[in-house]
Amino acid sequence: MRLKLIACKVLTRELSYLCALSDNVIDITWMRQGYHDRPEQLPPILQQEIDEIEAGTNPYTNPVVETGEGGGVPDDYEAILLGYGLCSNAITGVYSRKYRMIIPKAHDCITLFLGSKERYAKVFNDMPGCFWYTAGWIDHCDMHGEGRTNRLRKHYADMDYDEETVDYLIEELGGLKNYRANAYISMPFLDNSRYRAVTRKAADYLDWEYTELDGDMSLMEKLIAGDWNEDDFLILEPGEMAAPSYDANVLKKVPVPGFSG
Repeated sequence: MRLKLIACKVLTRELSYLCALSDNVIDITWMRQGYHDRPEQLPPILQQEIDEIEAGTNPYTNPVVETGEGGGVPDDYEAILLGYGLCSNAITGVYSRKYRMIIPKAHDCITLFLGSKERYAKVFNDMPGCFWYTAGWIDHCDMHGEGRTNRLRKHYADMDYDEETVDYLIEELGGLKNYRANAYISMPFLDNSRYRAVTRKAADYLDWEYTELDGDMSLMEKLIAGDWNEDDFLILEPGEMAAPSYDANVLKKVPVPGFSG
């Protein structure tokens, strides 16, 4: 199969590894992680990507060609894969007029790193107040730790806040107040030593408890392989879009209002 994958950059290492091993042809567009900070920005950006893919005008996607003049691919995509979960409703309302869309039934990318929505639910129940570290998050994000704290401290100090107010802002606005532990999710194909050290150092600096869990790539592997069962994936036909289900399924399909094909 030829598949189009649109995914967050925090999944770069895992999905790239699986795409390299897959018999399927995967055309990938990576989206920057920063949209997680303002998830309302992501649906229109994803929709624009999909609209341009369908029109053959997307600058990051090979168009389907019929003339033999080159510059594209001869075979159309069988589906668009989204390397996202619900992610604070960041994918709700996104749809395709032309392709099936496949979305993991996942609260967020941590579900993908843990392997299933069921394991995600158990781990989050067992480990409240835990902040998650992965190779991709460390590669592409300003993670909690000494460096981020110092940058925030300088930022607020430059705004002429006193030291007590700076401490308060770092705790409240810097996102630390809800956490008391961190956990590194290790992946079997990766040398995890550097990322493990970053996570341990952050835990020591922030006086957090450190934990490590084995990652599980089975959900991502099924996504790339085309093994799309309805328990693990939302399978959208043209004119259908994702919405939160507010239950254990995480996502459900609903018709796009006014869709006419």
